[in-house]
Amino acid sequence: MTIPGIPSPALPYNSTVVVTGCSGFIGSHVADQTLSAGFKVRGVSRDARKNQWLKDYFDARHGAGKFELVSVPDLAADNAFVEVVKGASGFIHVAHDMSGAGDPCIAIPQSVNMALSALKTAAAAGLTRFVYTSSSFAVTQPKPNVAFSVCESTFNQEAVDAVAAKGAAAGGATVYSASKVAVERAMSAWKTESGASIVVNCVNPNGNLGPVLQPQHQGYPTTASWVKSLFAGEYEKLNRAPEHFIDVRDDAKLHVIALAHPGLQGRRLLGLVAPAPISRIVKILRGEFPERGFEDFEDDGVDRITNLMRDEVEGLLREAYGHEYTPLEESVRANARGLE
Repeated sequence: MTIPGIPSPALPYNSTVVVTGCSGFIGSHVADQTLSAGFKVRGVSRDARKNQWLKDYFDARHGAGKFELVSVPDLAADNAFVEVVKGASGFIHVAHDMSGAGDPCIAIPQSVNMALSALKTAAAAGLTRFVYTSSSFAVTQPKPNVAFSVCESTFNQEAVDAVAAKGAAAGGATVYSASKVAVERAMSAWKTESGASIVVNCVNPNGNLGPVLQPQHQGYPTTASWVKSLFAGEYEKLNRAPEHFIDVRDDAKLHVIALAHPGLQGRRLLGLVAPAPISRIVKILRGEFPERGFEDFEDDGVDRITNLMRDEVEGLLREAYGHEYTPLEESVRANARGLE
């Protein structure tokens, strides 16, 4: 199988693509869509034996010999990816080290070092394409009731300044935001200074919703937990500041597009599809599961962000795959499967 709208990709079909974080919610979908697009995948895990279920799943789904799983215990080590990149053509760096997440003195340099290690190693080995999983939080954070626009050149400088002024007291989400900004800027600076020919693109998704590939092994991690928390009545675990969303399958396809589209070079694909306030998710779940008696949820204001890149990025999805963004209702239904 190939990507319908990309007959001549930037790297050959059936070539090998390295995917870090491949056992996670987003990373597993990225690996799945990369395999579906006609590439081989070398998945990177801190413990391949622990995640053998992933190889079994992809072997059954895509056929033996398409997916391999390798262990890299310390992704931040200088030579972490030297063996991993041998024979590969592309690299998708999904993994994000959450250790020390609340401490910017740990979180930011660790994130930067890991990404730069991957990028430099990939470039030195002759790989031609590198995709980094950034975040919409590198663009902006939720600002309830504030109307503003974001575009490809928007960076969350507010988070960077807040962390510089307050340190860990700025809060975990702000430290995370600043770390993503730091990684993007560090990669761009290195690319400019080194003159390396490797193409670097970023994908900046907001809250991912949709199916978990193997919930018996993965649980409902990160934003997949929104729907699970509603089913469990654990409303206190949910953020009241409303955010945008993207279906995790569409997010994964944007990664493949960033990898394979020959016309995309040095781009940031902003994956903020539409507002997804928890109150609306509750209404969707009530319609699907009226017997559950979901309680009301009061959002902290209204998400009034306008993503000026939305139509362009959706156009790339339509060009490559022939469909538009998955609507919130479908993503929530898919997220809820297995919870009922």
